[in-house]
Amino acid sequence: MERILIYYSLDGHTRFLAEQVQTLLGCDRHELQLVKQYPPKGFAKYYTAGRNTVLRFPHTFKQPLPDLSRYDVVILATPVWAGRVCAPMYSYIKQARFPQKDLYLIANCSGGDVSKCFSIIKNVRPESHVRGEISFINPNEATFGSDSARLKAFCDAVLLNESFQ
Repeated sequence: MERILIYYSLDGHTRFLAEQVQTLLGCDRHELQLVKQYPPKGFAKYYTAGRNTVLRFPHTFKQPLPDLSRYDVVILATPVWAGRVCAPMYSYIKQARFPQKDLYLIANCSGGDVSKCFSIIKNVRPESHVRGEISFINPNEATFGSDSARLKAFCDAVLLNESFQ
């Protein structure tokens, strides 16, 4: 069973999760990279990211999107912006097709409810078969110890192609 992890990361938290997942699953990994980058810090970063997410601003990616035909399982990892799936991942989900693929969802945020993020993904692709979802609060190497067991349980479910709640 072939698996791919597709993610977007602005601050590095989602990239950190993607690296951990790739290590645990041995799966392929694809980072969505934007033609026009977000401001790296300050008010402009938060304003632009929040605005683009709420308004569902479409993004263009630097590299071609991965061909999903050879994968049985697709794992999507996204930061949560303004309580929603971030604009770059939303753009990807609108463009990609996941017929007959099992999806697993990973979200990270700085706190709060991520259920709206997961609901948006499911509503954009209602034909998708979401098998599991998990969320984290600003994961990084220094703080991840307590969450590593949860991520391992999630990855074990992915390996067995089982549901995860």
